[in-house]
Amino acid sequence: MRNRLCPQTVLVVLLVLAAVVSGCAGASADQAGAGVGAGGPLSAPATSTSPERISGGGAVTVKARWGGPADGASFEVALDTHTVDLDAIDLADATLGNDRGEKLSAGPWEAAKGGHHRSGELVFAGDATAFFADARWVELVIPGVGDVPERVLRWEIVP
Repeated sequence: MRNRLCPQTVLVVLLVLAAVVSGCAGASADQAGAGVGAGGPLSAPATSTSPERISGGGAVTVKARWGGPADGASFEVALDTHTVDLDAIDLADATLGNDRGEKLSAGPWEAAKGGHHRSGELVFAGDATAFFADARWVELVIPGVGDVPERVLRWEIVP
């Protein structure tokens, strides 16, 4: 008697394999335009003209949006994951630095609880006008999110 695979078993195996492959392809397609940069394995390049920066790695993806000096020291920050609860995270330890070595400290992150998806405004205290004056770039540094010791997201400032 020969062992044969029934058509239903083959179909199930093929469907599972297709789901795994398409899930991996979807993740890399979403992240393909992000590039590799200082913010972690997946980060928008510092020279990008887009107001959004993305840092992947660990179990959490961090997205930050800044409209430039006209928006002051205020950033929209979103955290996304499918594996950990994000409700306990506060980004108050974040800092904002510039090319002159100056730093601003974050206030409390104004983000509603959301489990696996959180977003809100992160505002830095200090004299934003003086901080941005003649600065060539700024870096948002977010420590300890998603098993990544430090995420660095940089924006060039165009005069």
